[in-house]
Amino acid sequence: MKKILLVAFLLGFNVIQSQETITNQSVIDLIDLGFDTEVVASKINSSPVEFDTSLKELKRLKSLNVPPNILTLMIQKSKTVAKVGIYYFNGDEEMAIYPSMFSGNKSNSLTSALTAGIVSAKSKSYIPNERSNNKVTTQEFNFYFSNVVASEGLTKNWWFQTASSPNEFILLELNVKRSKNQRELVTGKVDGLGNAQAGVGGDNSIPFKIENTGNNSFKVIPLDYLKSGEYAFIYSGTVPQGGNNNTVFDFSVQ
Repeated sequence: MKKILLVAFLLGFNVIQSQETITNQSVIDLIDLGFDTEVVASKINSSPVEFDTSLKELKRLKSLNVPPNILTLMIQKSKTVAKVGIYYFNGDEEMAIYPSMFSGNKSNSLTSALTAGIVSAKSKSYIPNERSNNKVTTQEFNFYFSNVVASEGLTKNWWFQTASSPNEFILLELNVKRSKNQRELVTGKVDGLGNAQAGVGGDNSIPFKIENTGNNSFKVIPLDYLKSGEYAFIYSGTVPQGGNNNTVFDFSVQ
């Protein structure tokens, strides 16, 4: 009974507060305090982790009497939660797609008014530079999602903490404006009848296949071949309180 209450206390403490990250030193401290392996394992499984599982560090942990089953769990957890975001392979190396922020937006509502609504008013957002810094030569992407839910505090990669699969993202080709050294996408429009449509995607989105590869990770393969050009994955789900969805995961297909 004492053991059950202790585990419940540790789990409950993490729900009340923004979860602390469990490190190698956290594990050592728990063991030094006399907690048995079941409690230490429960704490690891219920928390975000950041473990160093290099050979040198594993040797040190063993010398400090960290049990083998805890070492095994640390190795498993370090594999599954270290990566969060969208990745691609460049040869044998897995690379992250680093996001870009919108540099501004613009609407052509004046043109729509002057043409009595014949021309639809469009709202466009802009991304600096005509080429992305993320250079991609593959047609496959890996999505890694966090096992820490948004209610426990947002991280800098909150998209992969709020969403649970690539279904909450869309893939778009960006329009390159070389004269202005930027890329653009339509983020909303109003037709001649005054019907407003917010958001991106629609007929311009590129469908993709999703394969669940386990441990909150997925492989994404576009159904249409991506020719040389500029593209972006954009989060299309609900933005949580504290989140700011002014960022896209842009890339250049070479």
